[in-house]
Amino acid sequence: MDRKFSVIVLLGAIFLSFLLYGNNLKGDFVYDDEFFTDRPELRNSSHLTKIWLEPYIPQNREAGAYRPLAVFSFALNYIFFGESTFSFHLVNILLNGLVVFLVFLLVFRLFGDKNLALISSILFAFLPIHTEAVNFIKAREELLSSFFGLLSWLTFISATNSSSPNYQKLLLSSFLFLLAVLSKELIFVLPLLFLAVFWIRKKPPLDSLIKAAAVFIPASLIYLVMRYLALGSYAFGKEEAYFVINPTAFTDFWTRIWTAFKIAFIYIGKTFVPINLTANYHYNHLTLVASPFGSLGTVLGILLLLLLVYLMVNRKFRDSPLSIGAVAFLIPYLVFSKFFFTAGEIVGERWIYFPSIGLSIIAGYFIYMLIRRNKVIGYSLFAGLLILYASFIIPRNKVWANEENLYKNMVKTAPQSVQSHFSLAIWYMENNKIDEAIEEADAAFKIYPDHPPLLNLIGTIAFLKGSYSLSEDAFLKAIELRPKLAVSYSNLAKLYYRVGEYQGAEQMLETLINNLSQPKKDDLILYKEVLDKLNEK
Repeated sequence: MDRKFSVIVLLGAIFLSFLLYGNNLKGDFVYDDEFFTDRPELRNSSHLTKIWLEPYIPQNREAGAYRPLAVFSFALNYIFFGESTFSFHLVNILLNGLVVFLVFLLVFRLFGDKNLALISSILFAFLPIHTEAVNFIKAREELLSSFFGLLSWLTFISATNSSSPNYQKLLLSSFLFLLAVLSKELIFVLPLLFLAVFWIRKKPPLDSLIKAAAVFIPASLIYLVMRYLALGSYAFGKEEAYFVINPTAFTDFWTRIWTAFKIAFIYIGKTFVPINLTANYHYNHLTLVASPFGSLGTVLGILLLLLLVYLMVNRKFRDSPLSIGAVAFLIPYLVFSKFFFTAGEIVGERWIYFPSIGLSIIAGYFIYMLIRRNKVIGYSLFAGLLILYASFIIPRNKVWANEENLYKNMVKTAPQSVQSHFSLAIWYMENNKIDEAIEEADAAFKIYPDHPPLLNLIGTIAFLKGSYSLSEDAFLKAIELRPKLAVSYSNLAKLYYRVGEYQGAEQMLETLINNLSQPKKDDLILYKEVLDKLNEK
């Protein structure tokens, strides 16, 4: 493939990304973007070196998240371009275009067919399920990890194409893998994917496979050490999720497994049939499955995963786009599938971004074969599919344009989710629409009353309304349910300060400052005021 054609495809991929997502370039910061917008230190270049050994959410080490390269990129946005969201969206859209181009290169390097590579990469670009990964600024971690992950894979393929591996290229692949995993930890299994595809395609001797695998050990160890230095005891498997966010972490083994099959159906199904896409699958929008016979989604999920496994292991499809595509989906997907690990949210559409490369290869191959049989019908159906997908993407971008759009859409698409009503209630309260906030908080409470953040919201609303007894009850209940949630102590301290119970306020703030987390500036100011009041007595 000549360089001129590659440049044309690169420019076309970037243009396509802007065409599909450019209408949200001026979109606001929304939802979990607060993980970096609420960190003033990221505006200061002197903090850039400290990012590499910090938790992703410094005030919530318990979340077990460590993504320094993503945070580093947000800091660079602030330092070079200021507070405007335009540069943040611009970077996301550019990264998405680059990933589309790398998907093209990957498929071409794997199968040597430009047409198949073009079809698969264009299909990947048009998948509506990617709207969250591209529009949600915080989801840049998916784009960065996919970008460096694909570069690592392409370098690995180049290093292992000959009978004698190129170890310089393998070391470069290992370094690029390190950058990928520093962007998002869920992509830690990439070397397993590289090696699996290498074995399928080349059937190398065992010693060659082991040597290729060994190159990734130093990068993996460097990452694990950095992760431990940043997170301490929370580095490996101590994440404390809320029931509302991920109920599979609190259920029995078989309920989790049957639910995981249902989740697989949701991911695969919505990749190709983007009906009712939502930013929120939390309790109780996605209901748990106690028996496979009570859920059509679980049955279909079992069948779809069995089909992918069949494509992967059947010798008839060996080294074909069907086999390689199945491997490229299954290995990265299983990390967040809930079959093995229960960390994080129950479902996140943005997580399917990298695994959908495998699905795009499989679907692209079927479209490619249809076009070879009948160009008119094949190209017509492909064009129609792309137009249909674009009609989902472009309007959905506006859902992510601001928090009001996003949270109202959450309630519309996931009306039984506690998080939907809770998020909208927060927005209403922040915009002084207290009555509307009460209505949404009440709707969330009826679905699940024991969600600590919701109790903090209810307590805050009661505080603003002057119902101090109700406010105290809500904050105390939140502490009882989640003793390590710092905001509960902060809220209760403010309440005690308001009603003159300064000793109670002191106790709450000392617990927060000494035992829980890095205190916020407002908490430290309040603590000084509380001590002044106590000294006056």
